[in-house]
Amino acid sequence: MTQKKSLLPKIFINSVPKSSTNLLIQILNGILKVYQGRSLWGENVNEVLKLEHGEMVYSHIPYDYSFSKELQLRSIKQVFIYRDLRDVAVSMVYFINEKFHDHPLHPVFQKRLLTFEEQLNAVILGIDLIGEENNNKWGVEKRYPGIYEEFHMIYEWRNDPTVCTIRYEDLTNDGSKDEVILSIIDYLWEDLKELEINKFELLRLAKNNIDPGNSWTFRQGRIGGWRKEFTETNKRNFKETTGDFLIELGYEENNDW
Repeated sequence: MTQKKSLLPKIFINSVPKSSTNLLIQILNGILKVYQGRSLWGENVNEVLKLEHGEMVYSHIPYDYSFSKELQLRSIKQVFIYRDLRDVAVSMVYFINEKFHDHPLHPVFQKRLLTFEEQLNAVILGIDLIGEENNNKWGVEKRYPGIYEEFHMIYEWRNDPTVCTIRYEDLTNDGSKDEVILSIIDYLWEDLKELEINKFELLRLAKNNIDPGNSWTFRQGRIGGWRKEFTETNKRNFKETTGDFLIELGYEENNDW
């Protein structure tokens, strides 16, 4: 499939951390081949706004109305993925322990909080940093925020009608995966005639490029894995910290879980 760069959209993949950003990258690389993703950590909005046709970047940038308008002015397409915050919290604990040794909480987990319950509580509630814990590469001092405080504004992109918003759970479910990928294709191209390929062929290319093993951040990706990891204390702290957030996201009907 030969493609002119002018026919390729400018793509910004935005995500809540641990919501399978790499899965989205694989899907889009499968469709387009020519894309080379650039990782943008933090709130580097200016780099995103420099995107040219045929380029893709990915990051975890909180919602901002002005930034959304700038993306629209520059015809930058944002594909946003999010996941149940409870599974995100569990995944973060494993990731920090096993791979993310630069994370400010890694020395906390190694020397101070040794049980999974304690570590998960730190991710949920946040924690005060003491002594050498303040000398981390991220420059975080005194306190590391809880996961709701840290990530909830990223979730706000789901309410932006100009964004292609998808849930991790829908993208990884065999019953809904094809529909979700097709919705991404429809969002990126209003008309595929100039590409001389139909969207079902693009769907096939996307699915053929999915390889969970080819991602250093991937562990299990289990949906609802939090049920085996959350203690009653973890549940209580999560509910007190996040309020009705899970209800707003559609993951629960009430707080009786």
